[in-house]
Amino acid sequence: MTASVRSRPSTKRRLPARAPQRPEDRVREEIHHAIADGRLPPGTRLPEEHVAEVFGVSRARARVALQELAHDKVVVLEPNRGAFVAKPSPEEARQIFAARRLIEVALAPAVVDSLDEAALAHLRAHVTLERETELAPNRYRGLKTSHDFHMQVARLAGNSVVEGFLAELLVRSALVTAIYERPGVEHCSHAIHAHLVDILERRDADAFGAALAEHLDEIETHLDLVEPVEREVDLKTLFRSPRG
Repeated sequence: MTASVRSRPSTKRRLPARAPQRPEDRVREEIHHAIADGRLPPGTRLPEEHVAEVFGVSRARARVALQELAHDKVVVLEPNRGAFVAKPSPEEARQIFAARRLIEVALAPAVVDSLDEAALAHLRAHVTLERETELAPNRYRGLKTSHDFHMQVARLAGNSVVEGFLAELLVRSALVTAIYERPGVEHCSHAIHAHLVDILERRDADAFGAALAEHLDEIETHLDLVEPVEREVDLKTLFRSPRG
């Protein structure tokens, strides 16, 4: 399987994230944040008109935000019913992590082959950013930054097709973590990721693949994979004071 995911490393693979600028970007991030914090449970209905009213945007902008959330796999759009927070089952959660292990571990040799000092410095800078976001109250940004590390490692392999598969898995994995993570779990992914970068620096593909598999196993053990209990949420109360 290793041979099937290797390809010539790309010379352009790291672009800085762009800050939200459109009103719908703010809507999307607020909903992401509420899901990651556990304030917006799976299955919650998100009526377009209510979203528009709560965030003070037009229905057209609310519709765009919901469509983009659906593209992110955190919202499901149902014909004649509207938008709902996605509700991945426990079995789907297990399959997502199984798929991540298959892809990310198989990429290890290609990642090591393409590694250079600039890539190592970039990954270490990202670990520093992770440490900062873990100290902040915004759990969504913390989750996103943590998952972005895995995406940046995978990009080093230079296989854009595999990147596309993994990008979708990581989005779904973040939602699974937000929904099923046990309360009180200590968020210290930056320390584990720093250890992974140390292994990469040694150019030991076997050790890196094994450590990555162990890391993914540990993340899964932090999840309480039982069907979540549905509860009613008032969007106006929840988003009474949206952040800009």
